Amino acid sequence: MNIDFSKLDTILTLLHSIEKVLTTQTEKRWLTTRELSDYIGYSLDSINKMVKDDVFIDGVHYYKPSKKLLFDKQEIDNWIIGFKSERVKRDVNLVVDEILATIQ
Repeated sequence: MNIDFSKLDTILTLLHSIEKVLTTQTEKRWLTTRELSDYIGYSLDSINKMVKDDVFIDGVHYYKPSKKLLFDKQEIDNWIIGFKSERVKRDVNLVVDEILATIQ
């Protein structure tokens, strides 16, 4: 078998270029409503309704630093798999305690 190594330098250069792109590329953490819609496959109306109905929690799943909402991709991923962060658990426990205190 006769192997032609004349293109080996070109292949190595391309591999180094790919490696550089992959190691410097960072994943985006904050998503706009439209980006979130594309990411999770929900319509914009559904996402806005979920915000209005407090399915997504202000300060946990999203922030509103200006007119538009920015969603925390990590918290959305946790929401999708059903994981509740310690902050959410603490907030839920506080609300339950407040409700129970008014009943007793």
